[in-house]
Amino acid sequence: MKSLKTEKPPLEIVRREFDDRWIVNAPVSSARIGETDRDAIKRKDCVDYLMSLSVFVGKSENECRLWVDRNKQALVKLGTPYEVA
Repeated sequence: MKSLKTEKPPLEIVRREFDDRWIVNAPVSSARIGETDRDAIKRKDCVDYLMSLSVFVGKSENECRLWVDRNKQALVKLGTPYEVA
């Protein structure tokens, strides 16, 4: 039986074709970036969901990897879905 939960988008580093820059796409929680109202989630009027968002643009793949290493803790927090206890 297939799970109804959506899969977490992967953290990826990709090169943009039009300007030869590299971008970091990370999974982020819609509630943590302010797209979904947290009070509505608490009332169970809506749900939090993960989406892939560009969080950094660098000149090289190595620069993007270094940025990810420096900001790993923030990326983990942004990628954690908002839940009501």
